[in-house]
Amino acid sequence: MRKGERMTDPETVRRWFQQLPRMREKIQQQEERIVDLQCVATATTPSVSATLGHSGTSDKVGNGVLAIVEAEEKLAALKREYVEMQKAAIDVAYLLNADQASIRRSKCIILCYVEGKTREQAAVEIGYTQARTVTRALREAFISIAEVWEDTTSCDFDGKAG
Repeated sequence: MRKGERMTDPETVRRWFQQLPRMREKIQQQEERIVDLQCVATATTPSVSATLGHSGTSDKVGNGVLAIVEAEEKLAALKREYVEMQKAAIDVAYLLNADQASIRRSKCIILCYVEGKTREQAAVEIGYTQARTVTRALREAFISIAEVWEDTTSCDFDGKAG
C-alpha cells in the first residue's frame, strides 16, 4: 500500500496482502545470499599472503565472515518484520468471521497469503472442489474487507502496509 492510500477498494486490500509473499521472497533471497557467502568464505583460493599489498587467505575468510554476520542480521530483521506482517494479516482476515462463508474466505486469505499455500492446496484444505473457488473467495474477501476496514478503529493495520 502506498503512503496515504486508503483501504476502501478491494484492489488496495489485495495489494496489502501481497506484501506477505513478497517478504517471503526477500527472506528466501537473503537465505540464498548467506549460503553463497558461506561458500565463498570457505572456498579460499591460495594467494601470496606474504606479498605486500595483496590480501591473504585469512583476510578473505575474515571479510567473508563479516559479510555473513551482516547478512544474517539482515535476515533476522526481515523475519521479525515478516512475523509482524503475518500477525496484522491474520487480524485483518479475522474481520470476516461473521458467518460460515466469511470464515472460509478468511481461511483462504490465511492459507494463501499468510501460509503461502497455492490455491489448489487451500481448496483441498478448506474442502472446495476447485482452486478457482478459492480465487473467487479471495476476491469476495477483499471486497468485504475493503467495506469494513475504515470502520475498524481498534487496530492500526496501515502501519505495516509498506
